[in-house]
Amino acid sequence: MSRPGNYGKSSRLKQLRQIRRRKQQQTSRTIEWDQVEDFLLGRYHLAQGSKRPPLVDATVQRFFSEWLQLALAQGEDQVQWDITALTTATLQKVGNQVPWQFYAVLAGQGMQWQRLLRREVPVVPLMVPRQVVTPFTAAVWQQLLATQLAVNLLTVSAVPITAAQRDQLVTSFMVDGSVEWTAVATLFAPLGFQVTPGTDQQTTQWLNDLMGLTVADCHQ
Repeated sequence: MSRPGNYGKSSRLKQLRQIRRRKQQQTSRTIEWDQVEDFLLGRYHLAQGSKRPPLVDATVQRFFSEWLQLALAQGEDQVQWDITALTTATLQKVGNQVPWQFYAVLAGQGMQWQRLLRREVPVVPLMVPRQVVTPFTAAVWQQLLATQLAVNLLTVSAVPITAAQRDQLVTSFMVDGSVEWTAVATLFAPLGFQVTPGTDQQTTQWLNDLMGLTVADCHQ
């Protein structure tokens, strides 16, 4: 039988070993910074994407990938990810690289995607967890889409973009707080959309599939 002193020493050593083991286990479960994008895209596909039509899944995943690249570009020291700011920047980055149907598909997916974002990002196994702040409301989401569509239209029309022109277009796109996609389609249709030469085959097929969507298709 151990004496009290020896027992106390043994107990403390055991506790230290357990603490060290837990820290090692936590470290072994963490992922590298350059793995975060694939990790979260995988979480999206498992939780939501696999339940969506392939074209919808592909569209949200491409948007999410662009979003994550901007978030990660802020660096590991940026612990807080501003959802609204990053979403606005992502839409601006994508701009006219996609047809209007891209935004129509996203319109019906934004709130579910944001819920996943708020749930999954804080639990990404990083040494320093990320925080997501400034979520958007359903009304703000629609406004962000309408604003980007207005900018896209003015850009391809080679019209100087002023705040007044942009706001006027945004107003014409909105009905009862939501984007009126028939109005969007009517204005973009005469302009057409051309896939950039040199675009890879998979992306070209995705863009062609988007262009084949009607307003009714986007609301299914």
